[in-house]
Amino acid sequence: MRDAVSAVDLATLAAAGNGPGALWQLDGEDLQANLIRLGFGDRIHPHRNDEVEVLMVVVAGRGELTLDDQVHPLAPMALVHVPKGTVRAVMAVDGPLAYLSVHRRRSSGLQVGRHAPHHLPNGH
Repeated sequence: MRDAVSAVDLATLAAAGNGPGALWQLDGEDLQANLIRLGFGDRIHPHRNDEVEVLMVVVAGRGELTLDDQVHPLAPMALVHVPKGTVRAVMAVDGPLAYLSVHRRRSSGLQVGRHAPHHLPNGH
């Protein structure tokens, strides 16, 4: 059995982040979690994930989550269940957005970028 992970202060990590991408990651045997930060106007472009369902918890900032063409506002401490097979996109509005993404282990990741199809190599 692996050692337990120390407690992580997500709010402090989110506040200290500068650019878009994963600020913290947990890569467990069965579970993956990522603290994702998007700057104002940054987005995760629409994509479909047929592998896993995802829980998102907004840590800081405001944004919009688009699920199958329906826009949902994101605010601090909002919890969102994203079913697998759903076309989804995330965008930061009114400043930076930081959220925790938790899902069953998978091999692929999300692409985080600015308005154009520019992507970060390690985005989730």
